[in-house]
Amino acid sequence: MENLIALNVKCPKCKKTLMDPYHLINKKASIRTDIEVNGNKGKLRLCSYYGCFDHESDIELPEGEILKVSCPKCHEELISNHICEECGANMIPLSLDKGGRIYICSRIGCKKHYLNFENVSDALRKMYNEYGYF
Repeated sequence: MENLIALNVKCPKCKKTLMDPYHLINKKASIRTDIEVNGNKGKLRLCSYYGCFDHESDIELPEGEILKVSCPKCHEELISNHICEECGANMIPLSLDKGGRIYICSRIGCKKHYLNFENVSDALRKMYNEYGYF
């Protein structure tokens, strides 16, 4: 995980952090969300390294099902109008601390994700200031 960038994310609705410093994945704070799939509710923790798909859940995540994701603080559903180019499911938006958003697919098993910045120059400068050359 040496060359990967660890992202700090927050809820795009209430702006509170989704980072869980008490539950580490790959030695970094995990991203914690509330989830629901097939009527079952639980917690999902994601690795905060961009491009890493490691995760932990306290409920079963059946491959191919659509995941409903909510903020554990404001309990608002995190869903966007952006559609996954791979599978057609809605994307889940997470705001980046340094500006911009990461979108992840809501279909369990689909690995499509991408970053979106309103001002690319500002975002790159902030990332460079924090991480140096990457």
